[in-house]
Amino acid sequence: MIIRDLFDRLLDLFFPDRCVACGRMGSLLCAHCRAGLRPYPPEAPPAGLDGMAVGWLYEGAIRTAIHRMKYTGMRRVAVPLGDLLAEHLQAAPLPADALMAVPLHAGRLAERGFNQSEELANRLAHRCGLPLVPGLARCRDTGHQASLGRRARKGNVEGAFVWAVHVAPPARVLIVDDVLTTGATLAACADALRGAGTREVRAVALARSLAPGQKMIQS
Repeated sequence: MIIRDLFDRLLDLFFPDRCVACGRMGSLLCAHCRAGLRPYPPEAPPAGLDGMAVGWLYEGAIRTAIHRMKYTGMRRVAVPLGDLLAEHLQAAPLPADALMAVPLHAGRLAERGFNQSEELANRLAHRCGLPLVPGLARCRDTGHQASLGRRARKGNVEGAFVWAVHVAPPARVLIVDDVLTTGATLAACADALRGAGTREVRAVALARSLAPGQKMIQS
């Protein structure tokens, strides 16, 4: 651990981080960009979930940071993003016994090399002290859902997740995702967990786009 800390400090000295959103030196997500993030307005959780927390609107710096993590392989961005999630949950806690990440299909995982939701969940587990529990698996490749509508998304992910280990899942689970859209994927995860014995399923996501017609709450 000491050697790794020294190595990280040397890297910081000779190759200082730049903000992935604006390019400022010093950190992967600078204080200026963090201060400009717009909180996502409170709303009821999607059907199938007992609770939900969404940090910010999917725009600007956080959208850029998520894209850099997912599509350019910059896994280290999960550290500041996971820290943001931890701070959000500290301000508005959700009851849970364990964390789980939305799983990727094996083919997508091999293509990307890592699961961005698991990277976020790892950092969140480190910060909040909850265990990150494996066992939830995606048994069917659902492809890209970006072009699908709400009803199509729900049908596409129905039955796509299973509890893949013989030990029962925790009673209260908090699922970690990067971007929440309709909630269909999280609801399908919740169905699989409840079928295996989980009583309560909640979710936390970094960001979400506003639903059509939804307005920001002015403070």
